This record gives sequence, C-alpha cells and structure tokens, in this order.
Amino acid sequence: METTAHEPLESDPATTPLLELNGVGPLRAERLASLGVRTVKDLLCTAPRRVDVWPRTLSVAELLAAPPPQACVVAGRVLNWRLSRFAGRSSLRCRIADGTGELELLFFNQPWLRHKLVKDQALEVLGKFSAAGAFVVSRASVGGAALPRAGELVATYPSAEGLSANFIRELVLRALEQHGERLSEPLPLEELERRGLEPLPRAVRGVHAPRSLEEYERARRRVALEPLIAAQRRLAASRAAARAAGARALVISDARFETLLSSLPFTLTQGQLALARELRAELARPIPMRRLLQGDVGSGKTVVGALACAIAAAGGAQAAFVAPTELLAEQHHAGLRPLLGRVGVRCALLTGGTPARERREVLAALERGELELVIGTHALMQERVGFARLALAVIDEQHRFGVAQREALLDKGVGVHGLLMTATPIPRSLALTVYGDLDVSLLREKPPGRARVSTHWVRDVTRSFEAQLEERLERGEQLYWVVPRIESSRGEGSAGEEAQAALGAEERFARIAARRWSRFGVELVHGRIEREERAARLERFRSGAARILVATTVIEVGVDVPAASAIVIEHAERLGLAQLHQLRGRVGRGATPSVCYLLGKPSARARLELLERSDDGFEIAEADLAERGMGDLTGLRQAGDNREGFEDPTLDVELVLLARELVREPLRATPTARLS
Repeated sequence: METTAHEPLESDPATTPLLELNGVGPLRAERLASLGVRTVKDLLCTAPRRVDVWPRTLSVAELLAAPPPQACVVAGRVLNWRLSRFAGRSSLRCRIADGTGELELLFFNQPWLRHKLVKDQALEVLGKFSAAGAFVVSRASVGGAALPRAGELVATYPSAEGLSANFIRELVLRALEQHGERLSEPLPLEELERRGLEPLPRAVRGVHAPRSLEEYERARRRVALEPLIAAQRRLAASRAAARAAGARALVISDARFETLLSSLPFTLTQGQLALARELRAELARPIPMRRLLQGDVGSGKTVVGALACAIAAAGGAQAAFVAPTELLAEQHHAGLRPLLGRVGVRCALLTGGTPARERREVLAALERGELELVIGTHALMQERVGFARLALAVIDEQHRFGVAQREALLDKGVGVHGLLMTATPIPRSLALTVYGDLDVSLLREKPPGRARVSTHWVRDVTRSFEAQLEERLERGEQLYWVVPRIESSRGEGSAGEEAQAALGAEERFARIAARRWSRFGVELVHGRIEREERAARLERFRSGAARILVATTVIEVGVDVPAASAIVIEHAERLGLAQLHQLRGRVGRGATPSVCYLLGKPSARARLELLERSDDGFEIAEADLAERGMGDLTGLRQAGDNREGFEDPTLDVELVLLARELVREPLRATPTARLS
C-alpha cells in the first residue's frame, strides 16, 4: 500500500532510512550519513543550534538613530544595487528607502540576487551592523515566502557542505510530521520523571516546534541526551573489547626501574615520579593500557612518555612515539635519543621527510626488532610500517590525531598499550575525561627554576612597546614573533567584516630584518621550509646566534629555548584559547621573567582578557569548553563518522555524566511512550 507524504509510516524511526523522506536522494543521504545522521530518528534528534524570538520591524530612521547590537528587521523599497567580485567571492550592496530614510544593505556571496532585485520592489530583511558599520543581511524575503512575524519563535539549524540550514529545517519538520507519532521512549518513564526530563516523543516536538523558549530548553536537554547515551554504549563496548583482547605484560624489576630513574640528568618532580610509578604498574598488567596524560605547558610530559618507552624496551618490547608535526618529532628525537641511549635504548626517526634510503633502513630494523623505539609523525601509521613486537604507542598532542589514525597505530601489535598526551586539555579531551573512555592522569606541577609568564593584550603597537622588546634583546634575551599565516592577505574578508589586509610571516620577517633589529640576528621558520634548512635556522636561534625568530604556529609545541623570554603573537583573535596558551608556553622555560604580548582585535576581548589573568591550562580549557561547546565528544568526526556542525553547542557536562550513569545502571524495561 502506498503512503502519501502526509500519512505516518508504519515503521520505526530508529531504523527508517532517510531515503524514505521526500527530498532526500542518494547524494543527500550520503552527505547526511557522513555527519552521523542515517535514520529518521537521528534527524529528529538533531536539535536547532538555537531558538530566537523574531524581532519587530524597525524603520530606517529608528535603526540609524540607535543601531542595536543584535539582529533586527528592516523593510523598504529598492532604489539601486551594485555587485562586486573579489578572489572568488562577491558582495552585493543594495540601497533601500522606507519614507523615513535610506539604508545600504550588504549581501555576501549571493550574486544571484541581482536577477531578483528591481527598482521599487518591496524588500524585507533580517540583519545587523558589522564592526565596520555595514548592515549585513542574514535572511531576506525576495520574491518568496514572507519572513516570520514579530514575536514568533524561529529555530536556526546547522548546515554543512551541500546541506543548507533551510533544507535541514524543512527536512526535520517533514520528518516530524510523517514520523513523529511513531517515535518511542527507550528509557523508563519513572526515571525521566525523577530527573525532570521530558519523554523523547514530546521532547522532539518541543525542540523543533516549541511554543515557548522554556519549552524548547526543557525539550533540548532530553533530545541532547539521546546521542550521548548511544556514544556511551559504543565507548563501553570498545573498552570491554580492548580489555578482553589482552596485552603484553611489560614487567621490569625494581632495580631496573631505579636505574632508569637515576640515568636522568635531572630530578623528576613529585608529580612526574608518581606518574612514572603508576605507568610502570599499569604496563605490567596483561590488559591494554588506555591512558590520557593531561599536563599543562612545561610540566614535563615528554620525559614521562620517554620513561614509559624505556620501560617497554626493558620489558623486551618495542615502542612508538608519535608527534603531529615533523618539527616536533625532530625535537623529540634530538632530545630523547641521547637521553634513552644512556640505558641502551636504540632509537630512530621516521617522518614524511626522511630520505628514502634512511627510511628503508629504519623500516627493516623495526621489522627485525633491532630498534626498541621509533619516533615519528603520521608516517608511522602507514600500512607498510611494521614492527617485530610493538607493545606501546605514545601519542603526543593526541587531539591532532583522528581516532582512526590512533587505532591504525595500535593495531600494529597485539594488545598494544596506549599513552595519549596533551599539553592543554582541549574540549574534546575534557569530554573524553568525563566519558571515562580513557583513564586520566593530571600533571600540574612544573619543574623548579622556571619563571612565571605575564601576559598583556596590546591594542596598538607603539614605540614604547617596541622599546620594551629592544631592551630585552639588548640584554641578550631572545624573542619569538608569531604570525598565524605564511603569506600576507590582501583584501580578504568574511561575512560581517570589511576586507582587511594582514601581514604574513614572510613579510613580517622581511620588515624586521630590514630595520635596526637586524643586528640581533633574525631567522624565519614555517612549514614550507625544507627540513634541513628549518633545523639549521632553529639551531641558530637555540644557540643564540640569532635572537629573533619569526615563525608561524609551527613552533606551537616542541621548541624549547630557555633564553627566549618574550613572545609576540599577531592576529591573536584568529587563534583559539588552547593554541594561544600553547604558544605562550614557548617562553618561561628559563629563570628570566618572561612576557607574552597578544596583538588582537576587540572581537576576541573575552579570550585575550582570560589569558591576561590566568596561566592555568586547565582553567583555560574549561573556558574553551564553555565558549565552543563540547565538540565532537566521541571522536567520530576524526574517524570519518562525523556530526560536525550538528553537535549541540549548549551541551553541558551534567548531561554527559547523566548519560554515563544511565548506561552503567541496568534500566528496567519501560512501556513504549508515544506522542499523544
């Protein structure tokens, strides 16, 4: 029997494919699947990013007299328009009048509108003033359906490549109409009532078609809980499978462990020592270790990772130490090879830049078991890289690797132990901690003798600012000058911003090298410079032959120069909290009082002021979590099964904890709850 588009289907939304919905063909179904949305239930549990009360329409005179900071509606008749194109983008400026005045509207990347705008045509738009003073349109009624009425609740849905927000909204409402009544509640109703949660069928209706903001907020919490519970179940199953597989027990004697500790040319902090003992005990178990080491910048995580590798070697096995960039891998190799060589650990480097002959030699030595440790980049995860007896994988800056990449390395042995490290606990790491997918260790204490770093947000580069830097250089101290991009931009802009030029690292280097500071020696480092030349330039800076290093964010991790006491970060508004904190960690590694200068726009005020008052990476991570949301909690985005753009930006830790509790507690069966 055929079903019309308006009749409910006799099927379970949890198993009904999206192809059952009008407007979804194979291509759109594939794009939605790549975002983790495969069934009608997945779609119904895709909550709007936000729900707003539609504003009233203002006259042009009201708008210009007191420009509101939020979006507003204005209407008028078209006077004229003009289209401009630049670097593959476009801007369309349209002037309207409503009898009280005239206003110029700005549309970004909508050149097709020029065919719809005609003189004296009525036009109603939603928009807001940008920092540059332009009224940027986000939604318009041009020869189509009218905009919502003042006071009406309007949901804003996420979008993705090939899937507009309007399409997602229409598809969700279509699914709600056709399948909403067949959605069931999988949790016990008494459990929901005890926790103040709506049943899922009612919550889905309330989140997509709310009658009030209060109803939306109540519904959102229940809808957000559904994918969290599913993720908890996947993580629990994954962990159980890993434990069942077993692992090689890396057992070493007390005497051998003390020898490893005494071979170090420095004394470990109490935190490092406690963690080293914890890792030794865990590696000795026949269960695969899955541990996340969160340590603030400069807390000495690398040494702990090196000790874990030494324990693996002493236990007769091999270890792999992976870094996200060639520069960091090279720095680790340069520092760890002599350190571990003291206790007889044979070590090699393998990156994408390793010469072919050297690569063949390293691969052969690994397969024969002649190397106990290999340090490298993503190159270690390639299929042709084999090990004789890999038992430990240490993954530095783990958030830069996808779950699939991590698993590819762990699969190169049987029951390989995994130690994941991160300098600043970014939101995903914080979320994994709450999830309990990994055992977590914290390393807060920094080695003694390190100076505190003061941070200052610099609004304008003045002569006095430059004089402060020059004084440090005259005293023999060293300076990092970081620019986010290699090349300068010319007239680039994004929606809501006027086009602006920005210096790149190469031009900044040229300007510094051409001025009086050239006498201090200036070097340039970025990702396009060949490996040997980059290493030579870094060595000149490290040795003090050059006191100024201009660089991109390639120096974010792995560069340790104790004499560097100042860092300038240009365009700080373009970088996230975690990245800025990492860059700041390049200074303060010696005894000299150090300083970090952030050159950023007022648009990043909250972030820059937080960095000014706090140097605690854990506090910064929590602020990053609050600002950006939980992100991709299960890591599926990086594994290719991704809900990027579809995760709930208002998700809170309380819901994650609740999902974990609900999965861990055996729940009694419940009668099916449906929409009434």
